[in-house]
Amino acid sequence: MRVQPGRVQQNNRGGTSVGAQQASAPVTFPAPMNGLITTSDIASQTPASASMLTNWFPTLTGARVRGGSAKQGIAADGLDFLSAFKYVKGSTERMFMATASAIYDMSSPAAPPATTAAVVTGLTSGDWCAFQHTNAGTSYLVCFNGSDSRRLFDGTTWSTTPAITFSDATTMANLAYGWLFKKREFLIKSGSLDAYYLSALDTVGGAAGVFPMAGIFKKGGSLLSGFSWSIESGNGPNEYCVFLTTEGEVAVYSGSDPSNAADFALVGVYQIGKPLGKNAWIKFGGDVLIATVDGLIPLSQAFNRSSEEIALVAASKAIDAEWRAAAVATGSGWTLTLWPEENLVFVAFPDNPAVPDTVFVFHSQTRKWSFVSNWRARCFASFQKSLFFGSSAGSVWRGDFTGTDDGLPFQATYLSAFNPVGGFGQRKSASKAKMFIKGSDKPAVQLFARSDMDISAPSFGVVSENKSGGSVWDVGLWDQAVWDGAGIGRNQYQFRQNVRAEGEMLALGCVVISGGLVKLNVELDLGTLQVTSGMADA
Repeated sequence: MRVQPGRVQQNNRGGTSVGAQQASAPVTFPAPMNGLITTSDIASQTPASASMLTNWFPTLTGARVRGGSAKQGIAADGLDFLSAFKYVKGSTERMFMATASAIYDMSSPAAPPATTAAVVTGLTSGDWCAFQHTNAGTSYLVCFNGSDSRRLFDGTTWSTTPAITFSDATTMANLAYGWLFKKREFLIKSGSLDAYYLSALDTVGGAAGVFPMAGIFKKGGSLLSGFSWSIESGNGPNEYCVFLTTEGEVAVYSGSDPSNAADFALVGVYQIGKPLGKNAWIKFGGDVLIATVDGLIPLSQAFNRSSEEIALVAASKAIDAEWRAAAVATGSGWTLTLWPEENLVFVAFPDNPAVPDTVFVFHSQTRKWSFVSNWRARCFASFQKSLFFGSSAGSVWRGDFTGTDDGLPFQATYLSAFNPVGGFGQRKSASKAKMFIKGSDKPAVQLFARSDMDISAPSFGVVSENKSGGSVWDVGLWDQAVWDGAGIGRNQYQFRQNVRAEGEMLALGCVVISGGLVKLNVELDLGTLQVTSGMADA
């Protein structure tokens, strides 16, 4: 009997490989130095970015776990804080916050649960704007809210004098906004397209002239805010006076004396999206960033772009979906505050169901973003190099301080951008994760992997504490606590854990639970996933 040789069945997909092993290799995920980006589609993910970055602050090289929050004071009226402003002259620095009925000096409040008494009472609005005006005699904090008479603080006393007088029926209580431009105060009347200006330079009172602007703006609405703007990022020769309306029209003037048409000339009128509040802007180097329904818009870009095009250059483009959802849900009441010591800008807005319990944060040098949850802040202030915020029920908090939020641990979650690992059309499987994390103490970390735009976070219950950091004032024991900044330096720690995710795109993430009396000193570095490429995904 003759044995015939067997045949290997042929097909139209090429030769058959018997017993071939699937390829496995590490895939690198750099630290998220490009910040949070939630607007990328599947095919245009940005390397070194994050698809989730909650309760981390952006840094020059990645992101660090934010500090916690500790209650510093409680307003006597128990109403929500709506605005914050500060006064600085020499060594004197004061922080004020306002509710709908009063202004409070929260520079050194009574320790909770005791309440702090108001310094100005009998008010009907907490939506204040404030700026400082120093003349030859006194440095004033000048405040307007469009409902109550203008208030002045001279470093010691609050008052309504010297008064501003008008040639028409306008009163000081009608003034909703003001700013200083070339030694002259400019004023905005609530619900009107009339601006005013003080006739005399270097004064906070006296006669005010009217500057009608109804013929300048074509979309109606009313004046909302204004500011001085210099492209030299100071008060140089190219300093302009800017007027902003509720409809997003921007009028730019050159000169200095609005009573002289030959001197005070219109440069142009430009269109941006509707602004989200009278305090929803911030000076940013030689530019001004304005929070609008279309995003955080650089004013300089309005000069040569249409209102439709300008949204494409918004500084908030990375988080456009969340920004627009919050803007639609709230419409106004937004504030922008710079914390210069940490190069961070905090974007606060009323809590809402579309984007609940969220503060937007961006790094002023890199313009990279992250989100903060669990603070529910309505307004922020930078005071004596520290961060403070006002929230509901008249509570004032110190932020980025201690390791907990009001004594309770909080979760910081990071998930990288998704990586197609060589291309689309083939399924991949992640089995092992490694991540480098810098810290003064080794934190407890839960690594995880996700696939195909799944941004869910795993549950994790192990709390990390900073045991080698400096002690907290009024908490550490005198003669025992460490006050010299020990723990500021960071070590490099490696974490290796089994993970599981399968799909066409993979991402690497981690969860850290912050607790303890001292804020964590933890920053993200690069990570890797061990990835096996499998069969083609039909």
